[in-house]
Amino acid sequence: MCGIAGIIASAGTQPESEQLETLRRLIAHRGPDDSDIVVEGRAGLVHTRLSIQDLSDSAHQPMWSEDRRHCLCYNGEIYNFRELRRELEAVGHRFRSTGDTEVLLRACIEWGVEATLPRLDGMFAFALYEVESGRLWLARDRMGIKPLYYGERDGRLIFASEMKAVRALLGEVAPDLPVLLSLLEGASPWEPWTPFQGILALQPGHFMRIDAHPAAAVQQPYFRVIDAVDEALYREQDGWTLQQATDRFRSLMTRSVEIHAISDAPVAALASGGIDSSLISALAQKFIPDIALYHADVVGPMSERVFARQVAEYLDAPFHAAEMHGEDYVSSLVETTWYHEMPSAYHPNDVPFQLVARLAHENGIKVLLTGEGADELFLGYGPNSKAILRDRIASLFAPGRPLLGRLGGLLGKLYPPARRRSVIEDLASRAGIQAWRRESESAYAFVHDPVERNALIDGLFVQRGHLNSLLQRNDRMGMMHALESRIPFLENEVVRFAVNLPVRFKHPMRWREILRGNPLTRNKTVVRRAACDLVPESITTRKKLGFPVTPMDYLRLDAEFLRDGFLQHLLGIRHEGMKASFEAADDDLRWNLFSVELFGRLFFLGEDRAVLQQKILAHARY
Repeated sequence: MCGIAGIIASAGTQPESEQLETLRRLIAHRGPDDSDIVVEGRAGLVHTRLSIQDLSDSAHQPMWSEDRRHCLCYNGEIYNFRELRRELEAVGHRFRSTGDTEVLLRACIEWGVEATLPRLDGMFAFALYEVESGRLWLARDRMGIKPLYYGERDGRLIFASEMKAVRALLGEVAPDLPVLLSLLEGASPWEPWTPFQGILALQPGHFMRIDAHPAAAVQQPYFRVIDAVDEALYREQDGWTLQQATDRFRSLMTRSVEIHAISDAPVAALASGGIDSSLISALAQKFIPDIALYHADVVGPMSERVFARQVAEYLDAPFHAAEMHGEDYVSSLVETTWYHEMPSAYHPNDVPFQLVARLAHENGIKVLLTGEGADELFLGYGPNSKAILRDRIASLFAPGRPLLGRLGGLLGKLYPPARRRSVIEDLASRAGIQAWRRESESAYAFVHDPVERNALIDGLFVQRGHLNSLLQRNDRMGMMHALESRIPFLENEVVRFAVNLPVRFKHPMRWREILRGNPLTRNKTVVRRAACDLVPESITTRKKLGFPVTPMDYLRLDAEFLRDGFLQHLLGIRHEGMKASFEAADDDLRWNLFSVELFGRLFFLGEDRAVLQQKILAHARY
């Protein structure tokens, strides 16, 4: 919905207006409809608005309470705001606006932030300032759909919806070597860590309270997906038939899509041609009869346009496709990386996603319903998938695995084994990977079948890592063009249903299929079955592709692009060694090296975007 940012200074000081203006400028693309800055006491709050609920000035932010004792800066959507509003009206609150912002503000005042957060069904990141106490609250939604980053320096805490804004006020920021090494390996980012030392993500389902001293801020969870595991619900659902499970799932998804369709601005649906977005498109049409479908067409042998069009024709819905050819990919890399704020090593499909977001924006759309979350909740990758069995970042720390894998040859002479081990183990320790695994195993200890238990545990693991990175991609690539992505599969009750659903309702676990490599035509069983009479059979029975983009099909780089660049400085390697490693690498590693190099040149070497784009064109062909 918006962009938020701000500064909380130490007691007795006040944020500088010039710094707040810098924050506003760097998140302006997230909210082109309105913006404002509030300075009160030791807090400065910045808001840039993408108007979706209550398009009037009554929903202007930062929003003050009537007695001016509280000020809210909020990004997101609270889907159950109407129910919360009725509760608040019953105890005497009277509202001056029709949207969800004022409901959130009054709820926090009436019940307190800690008691309000578990009541919320939505996606959000917000900052609430209490004038009398000088306390600032920061909070983020359960699944981490909306981003929030922070950093502390010289007694000030800076926060923002995007890392580039925080970085601008922290001064010199060094690259985080373990994070970047893991990205070179093709691992998913693992919050709270970012590629920037000193910039952290407020984790999903967490809040932070900043009292007198920003450096002593307290961060606590109010929800973790592990907390949704419920033995009683699992056993209840284990007694169901497939039809009962399908009926319950379809009921939950219908309600979820209904509340995700609430908007005072135009809403459309992303149609990938797969089962997840197709189901959402069909359900959304019940509540938005004229809903249009948008498709990112990766032109070539992996194009899914024909399937997306079949869904549009079946639903008799308007269909729009953003085509991506090789030249589109190469010409978009710099701007895409700047807004993504992450090397595209793990998500090379960020370019077509932002291209379809741009098309929707040009057509006046402000909200796009998407299908993320289904694969992670319903074993969409298959129970034998490497992505399910062990999220790729965790594989870096697996016992017996050669340290740094493909990078071992590149870094072997630069770092002695003890140093390499300490770098990687540092990231593993910081991310709490092993602790998360142990907690997941404990949560599902009541499941006695080891195959069933491990599949459920690995589902939680992928939600913690891979899914979080997908949500970051959706947010940045959508907001690059002032477009909000909404994720119906991650509604509170859908998540609770899914993490307690026996595996047989997600995947039939037929060992013959698994041993053959699993064609992925039977995964997400309840999802496919729920869509049977809503979308064409060609969609419910087709193999999953997963939005594939193979960058090196479009991009042929020579190693001169790496000369005197970011990786040479980061790794301390001479160009001759870098060139030899690049030329000996496979396509995946070449892409990872290139994308991290591009990221580093933008964010750490400070190269001009236009000049960098010309440099890519000078060393690339497509």
